[in-house]
Amino acid sequence: MHTVSKTLLLVALAFLAVWLGTPRDAQAVPAFARQTGMNCNSCHIGTDNVPNFTHTGRLFAMRGYTRPYVRERLRADGPLVDEPQYGGDYLALNWTDYFSARFISNIAQGGHAVDGTERDWTTRPLARLAMFYTGPITDWLGLWTELAYLGNNSMQSVTPGNEGPSGLNLFAFDEYRLAASWDIGTRSFFGVSFGNEHPNVVGQFNFPVYLPNMWGVGQGGVGRFMEIGTLSAHALLDRWWLQVAATSGGDNVNLNDGWNQYLNVSYNLINRQRNDLWLTGEIFRGNDFPSITHSKKQSFICNDPAGCPAGITDANLSITNTPGGQPIQGAPRETVDDFFSYKVGIHQSVADMGPHSWVLGVVAHQMKQDFVSGAEVDRMDAGVTFRYFYRRTYGFDAYVRDSLWYEYTTAAGVERDVYSRPNYGITALWYPAMNFSVHLSYSFAQNYVFSDQRHLYRGKGDNYALGFEYNF
Repeated sequence: MHTVSKTLLLVALAFLAVWLGTPRDAQAVPAFARQTGMNCNSCHIGTDNVPNFTHTGRLFAMRGYTRPYVRERLRADGPLVDEPQYGGDYLALNWTDYFSARFISNIAQGGHAVDGTERDWTTRPLARLAMFYTGPITDWLGLWTELAYLGNNSMQSVTPGNEGPSGLNLFAFDEYRLAASWDIGTRSFFGVSFGNEHPNVVGQFNFPVYLPNMWGVGQGGVGRFMEIGTLSAHALLDRWWLQVAATSGGDNVNLNDGWNQYLNVSYNLINRQRNDLWLTGEIFRGNDFPSITHSKKQSFICNDPAGCPAGITDANLSITNTPGGQPIQGAPRETVDDFFSYKVGIHQSVADMGPHSWVLGVVAHQMKQDFVSGAEVDRMDAGVTFRYFYRRTYGFDAYVRDSLWYEYTTAAGVERDVYSRPNYGITALWYPAMNFSVHLSYSFAQNYVFSDQRHLYRGKGDNYALGFEYNF
């Protein structure tokens, strides 16, 4: 099928879906809606492809998903009157309130490689299935856990003429966070958490997902990921969010080869349920993080640093991650000695101002890494993302981000700039119900190269997909 006809088909299907759809109310059924008695729109402004948070939703996550909670509990009272007692007789009911799942199906997907080569036009009915068991354990202790991913962990067939998903899938334990929080006033609380994600997920300042994020190494959606250990202490003091945390590393759980420290100081400038505006500042530093200049691969079957022997592939039996997702083509292999990075940002969520709702994110993110070899790299990225909905039904999600500078300095002091163009993408969204959405997305793709090797640059890549998402 020619590219033009493919594009026309996608557009026609999208307009047909919008023409057939009319706005209507629906009751949300995922776990948090069942536990809190609120519908999905109370906490989110859209969930496809990741959730964007309202004021209520962000505070719910910050508190460790413990308040509000309306479902029945079974508890044996202790000897003190009117005082909650915890122990072996405490049980939060029922288990069906805690289980939920997210299913994503792509009707059609395709695009071009960065060199312009057209990729196959495919359909993925089982693109992804994520399962969750999450919610409060007691009045002050809550759990977030994502049990598995299916579909994007599909083992690919390498049989000539029959390449693609084989029907065999690898399950992965993806995200886990145990959190506790205690009120210290009507508008303030403090808490602690332990889990396997980067610390900024505690306040959900890792979203919107399209903003620059050099701290991410595949956690939160790819199934195969680099696990870390994170211990956080945090507090909301009226409008101020304060957080300190320590991680075992950027991509490992080894406590003997270094560790990293995280600080977040954020201020809620407007602090209203329907208009929430955060000014954020984050610092992440330490001596255990992979280089942002190249990918890091861990193979389960090939131990040769140069790769697998001829005729053997480990594409689905290996983990490959790059912080920020953009390695430099031909960059030398480096080991980080220490690093310092920061983010500053604006996060606004406006819910139901008449028929209009939107989320705006603006972030600048810098990271400087010193390598054991004596070389160093310094990168500054900036990005803007905007999600808008009319009557919580028809909307779009758009982003643009770019490297303001990206410089690699050799051990001999030679500076090499990195060349790239701005990354961008847009997604059209239709929500006939709060837990069901249709998406039509397009994004640009390229490689990053040294400026003195511009002949290696390829900027003709793109990705598109038409599909739907269902949460239950």
